[in-house]
Amino acid sequence: MARTNSSTLTLDPDFQTLSQAQREHALQALYFLSEQAGSQNRPSGRTQLELIHAIGSCLLGVDSDSIDLNSEFSIQALGSDFLDVPAVIKHRLLQLFLLAELVLDPLPEEVAIAVEQLADSLAIQEEFLSVGRDMSRGAYAIVANDLHRKGYLGDPLLLEKGGRMMRVHKHLMDPFECDDEDPELLQQWIELEQCDTGTLGRTIWEYYKGRGFIFAGQEGSVNPSIAQHDWLHVLANYATTIEGELEVFSFIGSAIPDPSGFSFIVAIVSLFETGRLDQWGGGALNADKGHLDLPGMPVRLADAIIRGRKCNRDVMYDIDYFSLKDLPLEQAREILGIPEKSPDAIQAGSLGIMHPKGITSYQRAHGDTSYQPPVE
Repeated sequence: MARTNSSTLTLDPDFQTLSQAQREHALQALYFLSEQAGSQNRPSGRTQLELIHAIGSCLLGVDSDSIDLNSEFSIQALGSDFLDVPAVIKHRLLQLFLLAELVLDPLPEEVAIAVEQLADSLAIQEEFLSVGRDMSRGAYAIVANDLHRKGYLGDPLLLEKGGRMMRVHKHLMDPFECDDEDPELLQQWIELEQCDTGTLGRTIWEYYKGRGFIFAGQEGSVNPSIAQHDWLHVLANYATTIEGELEVFSFIGSAIPDPSGFSFIVAIVSLFETGRLDQWGGGALNADKGHLDLPGMPVRLADAIIRGRKCNRDVMYDIDYFSLKDLPLEQAREILGIPEKSPDAIQAGSLGIMHPKGITSYQRAHGDTSYQPPVE
């Protein structure tokens, strides 16, 4: 299969201290996983290869054409090459291996074993390694349970903090617990209408009205955690299509400084690429397979990851967005350190919230046309 890259090589901040040779070695490890999967011979494998190309050019700063795919790869040699690399950097690298693994459908057990061996060679413990093994065995119910109790969303202290940041007036016992009888929270959402045009507050108010979304704090609304992610649709400027959800949750999961944020990426890929999760987000998001297979999506996903890593802050449960509501949108983005999308991501089809195709037909039908993107 021909190797195609984005036109520009960019480097994830996590990997800036790695040598060119180390980054090439990491990309070689990713191609080793594709060989274990026989990727050129099946659709999900071809998607995996496109994703690996994008990881190389967008995150590792390596042109995939520079990798000799005929050279022998040694898992032990990789571990030796990264022996003195800080654990947090090796952890981020291992998560790229996991991502390349989890897009495969079906997921061969040989690939899950290979990723575990790579983790051993790097001397990194990753709680989601078991997810790959369980997926390879079809144990999807166990995977769903692990995603709910492991990683970022499984931390009760983070959830308690998140409740305060989201201004919820109840003690949340579950990250996707509803809060549909919270008049104080509802009033704060309603009052965003009074913010000046062009501010973060007014923009998200219009975003909700235009899509027919129901403000949090009342019956029929999404849970506060899903409402919290809507601020990121606006700030990171990702469409409310399924492809936009893949991008925004990849951004969120990557922005969180703790590697546990990777759980968001595992969940969203399992929903909208492989369909291994039936639903997630307390039922707010339902499985719809194959969206990473679409042209340009691997580059868009990789760009969302690097944007998140450049932001490098907990954008989910560590920010009170209501406190920023009166700031002009661009100023809020600057304060939060949210970088622009890359030209390659835009060329690959990444859409914003006000693009004519940045809204679904269902949202158009149920929203206020006064606040919707123009119709093409």
